[in-house]
Amino acid sequence: MSAASLPTPDSAARRGRPRALLVALALYFVLIALAGALVRSGLAALAVVVLGAGVLWPALRRGHAAAWAGLAACAALALWCALHGAGWLLVDALPVLVNLGLCALFARTLRRARQPLIARFVAILEGPARAAEPRVARYARALTLAWALVLGLQGLLLGMIVLAMPQGVFDALALPGPRLAAPGWRWYLHVGSYGVVGAFLVLEYGYRRWHLRGLAHPSLPAFLLALVRQWPALLRSLGEPASRGRP
Repeated sequence: MSAASLPTPDSAARRGRPRALLVALALYFVLIALAGALVRSGLAALAVVVLGAGVLWPALRRGHAAAWAGLAACAALALWCALHGAGWLLVDALPVLVNLGLCALFARTLRRARQPLIARFVAILEGPARAAEPRVARYARALTLAWALVLGLQGLLLGMIVLAMPQGVFDALALPGPRLAAPGWRWYLHVGSYGVVGAFLVLEYGYRRWHLRGLAHPSLPAFLLALVRQWPALLRSLGEPASRGRP
């Protein structure tokens, strides 16, 4: 084996990012299932800490103080919630954090001299030449803004639901505030909110084919399959500077 073919520490770390997240997700769902079966909210709180460790794993391996401080804060909050029987509130807060975090991720790449996040996805899925086409580049910027708005608005809506739903933050802490009387809000938090994201993805695909008519487009199944196949590269791109000109 030549020296050029040997894996570098950086490439090995990049390959480990998706793997660490997959392991954390698997453990998360196992702990959530056990928490529900055993009626132990402490296990639900622990599941959130495990998931947080998986997300922060690359930075934790590099010894970043901010990552370790964030994980410590997450663990302290989980312990407090577990001791007060409110571990499920952390699980309910995850969709809020996911939506607002992704909103910030999309929005920060819209700053001047940065390549919009959707343009980076196009470069990975269809090649840098496709991403550089003027019509595609303009659409990628507009779509990045659209995703930021959709995710941000949904994150705010989910945050209000977590506050006011039955057994939500207001109930758990006995705080004054409006209450949502209808049951079933957790279904929207953990299922419906991701359904909204999926529906937007499919509707955008249809609009894209009409708006960018004249350009070749993969079929919807082929597009979704490409997303699945390329998701490790997409994940790696999230941790890299999104400067213009770097696909």
